[in-house]
Amino acid sequence: MAIVDDDPGVRGSIASLVRSAGMVGEQFSDGFALLASGDLEAIDCIVTDLHMPGMDGRALQLELGRRGCHQPLIVMTAFPTPAARDEMLASGARAFLTKPVDPDALLEAIEQAIG
Repeated sequence: MAIVDDDPGVRGSIASLVRSAGMVGEQFSDGFALLASGDLEAIDCIVTDLHMPGMDGRALQLELGRRGCHQPLIVMTAFPTPAARDEMLASGARAFLTKPVDPDALLEAIEQAIG
C-alpha cells in the first residue's frame, strides 16, 4: 500500500495504523515521489491527500489513469467540497474521507478497496 501525503506526521500515523492491521504502508511525500518509485504494479492500494504542493491527489489520479494503473485510490482532505468529492469519486476513487480521518473508517475503506 502507498501512503501519499505532504505531512510526515500524517504519513507516519497512517503507516502505524495500517501496520496495526497487519498491512505495510510505503510512504511518499507527493504524487511525483510515488510515480518515481518504479514499482507501481506491486502497490495494491493508494491512500492520498487531495491537497499537496507539487502533484496533488487529483493530478496523481489522472496520471495513474493515463499510465493504465488501476489500483484502488482512497482520498483524504482537510478541505472537502461537494465538487471535489463528486469529481474524485466519479473518476474512480473508492472513498473520499475528511481529515482528521477516523481510523476505523480508513481501515474499512482500505479493506473494502483491496477486498
